[in-house]
Amino acid sequence: MSRTFVTASIPYVNAEPHVGYALELVQSDVLARHRRRRGEEVRFQAGTDDNSLKNVRAAERAGVPTQVFVDRVGGRFRDLTGALDLSLDDFIATSSDPRHRPGVEALWRACAERGDLYRKAYAGRYCVGCEAYYTETELPGGRCPEHGTVPEVVEEENWFFRLSTYEEPLAELIRTGRLRIVPKTRRREVLAFVESGLDDLSVSRSVARAHGWGVPVPDDPGQVVYVWFDALANYLPAPGYPTDPAGF
Repeated sequence: MSRTFVTASIPYVNAEPHVGYALELVQSDVLARHRRRRGEEVRFQAGTDDNSLKNVRAAERAGVPTQVFVDRVGGRFRDLTGALDLSLDDFIATSSDPRHRPGVEALWRACAERGDLYRKAYAGRYCVGCEAYYTETELPGGRCPEHGTVPEVVEEENWFFRLSTYEEPLAELIRTGRLRIVPKTRRREVLAFVESGLDDLSVSRSVARAHGWGVPVPDDPGQVVYVWFDALANYLPAPGYPTDPAGF
């Protein structure tokens, strides 16, 4: 029997749900239902991305603790399951689901054991809205191209992931079709991006800059896991990583 894992992107919960996200959930649900009707074994999963700095700042503006804020706003996203009659099999809120943190920690330790993580000092321009660093050439007029704001200048010591060592293996997976990306226009776009050169990624933040919010880096209490590394790990623990290897 064919097995399909359908996932929807997990939204930041710094604001109320909007129609664009509802559309994505419905589209994902259509795919999951279609695959089930074809007799496939399907797992359909969604959730919320709670551990970001923009959520912290939204909570501060609202004058409530961060956990209270993300639980309240995140609950509105979870309520869409019933309102839209979604056929979800699972929903993970990354700040409160008991499966999430162990999954993030297991993934971090697996990367560390492979030698993929190292620590170094870094300085750059950071857009909180994007939760990402930008180079000068990526900032027309010195402003974030997405939000139009002037990024913050940040300098600190973080953990980095050796993404550069995976440049050729990733490109080869895409060229051979083992990693299938559709439509073809997106495949060409991603392949061009990989072939242009991959830089190592900062995958942690200082506890001070994160306002103490997030999953602590294993064995380094002064750092929390960067929200994108943390959030994308949410797709792993619900199917069984690392507690149920056979099921996973």
